[in-house]
Amino acid sequence: MNPTAEEPVRLVMAGFGNRARTYGDYLLRVAGGDASVGAVQVAAVVEPNVFRLQAALEAFSLPPASGFETWEQFLAASSGDGLRPDLQGIRAAVVATPDHLHYGITLSALGQGYHVLLEKPIAQTYRECLDIAQAARERGLIVGICHPLRYHPFFVKFRELARDEARIGHIVSISYAENIGLDRMTHAFVRGLWRNREGSNTLLVSKCCHDIDYLVWLTGSSASTVQSVGGLSLFRPEWAPEANSGAERCLDCPMERECPYSSVELYLRRRKWLRHFDLPAGFGDGDIRRVLRDTPFGKCVYRVGDNDVWDHQAVQVALHNGVEIRLAVNGVTGVEGRRIHVMGSKGELWGDEHSIRFECYPTAALPAGEREREWHFPALADAPGHAGADYAIVEDFLKGVRAALAGDRAAALPLCDISHSMEAYRIAFLEVET
Repeated sequence: MNPTAEEPVRLVMAGFGNRARTYGDYLLRVAGGDASVGAVQVAAVVEPNVFRLQAALEAFSLPPASGFETWEQFLAASSGDGLRPDLQGIRAAVVATPDHLHYGITLSALGQGYHVLLEKPIAQTYRECLDIAQAARERGLIVGICHPLRYHPFFVKFRELARDEARIGHIVSISYAENIGLDRMTHAFVRGLWRNREGSNTLLVSKCCHDIDYLVWLTGSSASTVQSVGGLSLFRPEWAPEANSGAERCLDCPMERECPYSSVELYLRRRKWLRHFDLPAGFGDGDIRRVLRDTPFGKCVYRVGDNDVWDHQAVQVALHNGVEIRLAVNGVTGVEGRRIHVMGSKGELWGDEHSIRFECYPTAALPAGEREREWHFPALADAPGHAGADYAIVEDFLKGVRAALAGDRAAALPLCDISHSMEAYRIAFLEVET
């Protein structure tokens, strides 16, 4: 039986790491009912990490029996002859597990008849992405992909301006830079979960699948050719300074204070990224030191050992509508943030996530004072959840689920359904003829 407008949409959360906690914040906010999405109820949580599982159960006021260490345990309790009464009526799943688990869990969830909100990237190969898209299409189910740039106020406005032919004319080319920044690069792609392609993905897929999706959405076209170059140039054993004296961990390094990649500086002194660790309430320096002593997050960036993800990549994409895109992914930068430059037949548009500047090409008919304009976004600087984009993703998905359950197919698909995302992954996985 489908829920009425007053009844909650029941769902299961697979994974309760940093991204899932952000989505969970929104689910808690609308749990009792929201004018746009109705009521929502988290019925179960799947999370192998005991610390995170307990945090999820407490957050959603669930009993211990509603927590499962594996997806298989959840399936055994929620389907077939083993169906528990408290797990009846689940209609959707939020899949925010590590990348290598996306494919199996998502296909299984679709097989159960669940609509799925899937954390990016979709899967580890383009073939797996196609399989998920096909399964969703055959079953008439939604798979919303968590691509925040489609919902981010800055990027929504930039797209609106870039597609304004009165200002820009037709787009000729786009230059786009994703400057990851040293803190994020070393935390996520050298020491962290996305450091190894077998366990996660390439740098382009892991970090820039939603950037490419945004560019596809902005241009409204598909790729005819893709060319890519890059490599892992810095974070390798041979580049470790002699002054490091062979230290495997920053805690033991004699040059730690002068190293720009010091984990002691990042986590202990500056207290950054600690939300990603399983630290107890009221944690202190000793707890952080244990993380740096016992996990890859405390290793020397030159001696992590199993990191094979590139630290830079350049991609050139030719689209069927004639637009050329040059995308640079820069892992070794002091400043983090995206930079985008659109060059059109009438003018140009620049953006840096904080401001947008437009300048049209001079003509005799246009006074100099009317050639430029700027838009600024000061309120976005400290706005949580990617300036509200993460919450908008969940809201859009839940609206789609509610519409689908009511039989309104026309209103069901969210802005970033998997059917809208496949071209981006074809490009990101370099499945386009070069």
